[in-house]
Amino acid sequence: MANRTDPLAKSIHGTDPQNLVEKIMRSKIYQSTYWKEQCFGLTAETLVDKAMELDHTGGTFGGNRKPTPFLRFTLKML
Repeated sequence: MANRTDPLAKSIHGTDPQNLVEKIMRSKIYQSTYWKEQCFGLTAETLVDKAMELDHTGGTFGGNRKPTPFLRFTLKML
């Protein structure tokens, strides 16, 4: 699974569901090492297992507004 949306996914307001996350945030997520190492090749089953390991939720953190693992998994589910 790459950074594409499943062709069978339901569109939201006539657009790609991944567009629910802002373009700048999507770019930061796709460029992060966490995404490349932990999220890139996940299937639906392994995604649930990884999501169960999360200990907190949130959007961004730090001075550069880095996305949290929760936000990365949310984008992956979309």
